[in-house]
Amino acid sequence: MGNKLRITLSFPGIVIFDPITLTSFLNEKKITTPDLITYFNSNEEVGEEVILQGAIIPIYPIPDLDYTIFVNLENQVNKSPIPVEWKLFETEPFPLKVSSELVIISDIEAIMDWEEEFFVNYENYLDDRSGSNDYTKIPKGNYGVSIIGYCEPNKGPEADYGYILNFQSVSNLPTFKFTKSIDEYNFVVDPLKKQ
Repeated sequence: MGNKLRITLSFPGIVIFDPITLTSFLNEKKITTPDLITYFNSNEEVGEEVILQGAIIPIYPIPDLDYTIFVNLENQVNKSPIPVEWKLFETEPFPLKVSSELVIISDIEAIMDWEEEFFVNYENYLDDRSGSNDYTKIPKGNYGVSIIGYCEPNKGPEADYGYILNFQSVSNLPTFKFTKSIDEYNFVVDPLKKQ
């Protein structure tokens, strides 16, 4: 089985990124504000491009809860960590470019107040990080990452819930089709809310 992570959200969303890929994108676009989410929302073309170039995978809006996140590489994709009846949805693959072998899964606060020094040197700051972010090691390359949302049925607040990230290595980044804006996707896996 792949990595199992646990993150606690303070804000209603998760972002997945390789810090070197994201920093390169910001430098290329000459984006200097730390409030990346406002910038991407105000500049929709750039907001779509950061996703298309595999610099960020956004999962929002979702309730600010504690989430279990499984990371599966392609040889583990068929070994689901959950019973099939727990599955709520599965997305089309999002593009993700891994430049540093480090993939960070964080509360959306990471792009509300971007700290390049912290994230680019993440492994040096492991003792300083909060429970709102974690990381996994993924070989460098291009990936299509499908997101499965799951929730254990009929357990209420005791339910197990979260996301499975299935990483498929690809030669070229998959083309993500924006049929709607990211905040119109339903990524919610809240056990207390009717799905």
